[in-house]
Amino acid sequence: MRALSLLSLIFLMALLLGQQAQAKRLVNLYTLSSQVADTSDEQRVVVANVLLRELLIRVSGTERVLKKMPPEDFAQTPELYSESPDFELWTELTSAQHLINQYSYTPINGGNSQQLELTFDEAGVKQLLLRLKAPLWDANRPKVLFLIALEGRGGRTIITPESNLPLSKVLINQSEKRGIPYLLPDFALHPASGTLFSDIWGGFSQQILIASKPYEADAVAVGKVRVVGGYWRTEWLLLTGTSSTKHTASVANLREAFQEGVNFTAEELSNRYASQSSQGAGIYQVMVSNVQQVHDYAAIHDYLNNLSLTSQVRVMHSADQRILFEVTLRGNLDQLRVNLTLDNRLKEESFLGFQQSTGYPVESVADQKNDLKQNNAKVKQADAYFRWQAN
Repeated sequence: MRALSLLSLIFLMALLLGQQAQAKRLVNLYTLSSQVADTSDEQRVVVANVLLRELLIRVSGTERVLKKMPPEDFAQTPELYSESPDFELWTELTSAQHLINQYSYTPINGGNSQQLELTFDEAGVKQLLLRLKAPLWDANRPKVLFLIALEGRGGRTIITPESNLPLSKVLINQSEKRGIPYLLPDFALHPASGTLFSDIWGGFSQQILIASKPYEADAVAVGKVRVVGGYWRTEWLLLTGTSSTKHTASVANLREAFQEGVNFTAEELSNRYASQSSQGAGIYQVMVSNVQQVHDYAAIHDYLNNLSLTSQVRVMHSADQRILFEVTLRGNLDQLRVNLTLDNRLKEESFLGFQQSTGYPVESVADQKNDLKQNNAKVKQADAYFRWQAN
């Protein structure tokens, strides 16, 4: 049987998507560009405000952030809104030039226009998102393999750069716009006559995951696109290490169909990985083992502190290659766990596994608390246990 039980599918997803995958750190997350007619300050101010909105979506991972933008006429008539409690925030949102660290122009061949590149201040943008109560998504993001089966006038095909370059470019451009590290399938591995198209069309997740294994992706976005009633019907399935999510839509053209898939993927991954201040934000105790050198301690502290999910990291206790951290999170502990799985530098262990790997005797939680008290560490039992994987 090709059908797979939900439990078996989740196990297979965790096995195939969680073993060798390594997330990608986006080095230019806060840099955007746009074509402009001239190099005037006035033109740059206008473009900066437009690109700031795009950047807020990219960094938060969700278009919902735009719901908190100022009214359309605010920039022209701010005095009409001077009594609004959001007046200062709206003023900042329409003054993007103050968030620009650097800019440059590149002439575009064949015309008088220029390509304007803006690099925004990371700290300033993050602070703005916090004031908007929007999610914050780290630059360390999951790699997504896009597997799309298209049934169109030209027949049936899997979308690859070799089979359809224009649509592949739509995927690439939209993925870069949304800050999604992308992978496209290799046509040599999945020719039009292969079985992958049938697996996608039939919804056989097990076979899709097996076909995805060579790419070492963190997630797989599966698309099924065809014409239904004069519209392009899109059916999307996002497979991650522990869950699957579906989405359907009908759109006017193929470009919108592919953009819909990337946007759905970005929104779902943001829900999973970005800090959500309304979801379990609080203070947690995290115990880390295998801290062998002083530079390991510094590396772990910096690693945790640089996550956008964390607002504060404190050392509560250290002994015998173990450190107990108190971590203040903008989201919940589960969000911390899934973010740490992206590169596995901190690998989660069970309490029993932690005891065994650190040389602890198998003792009760009460005994462990007593031991910590004897070392003058007045802390509660750890909420999670991790083993440091030094480079």
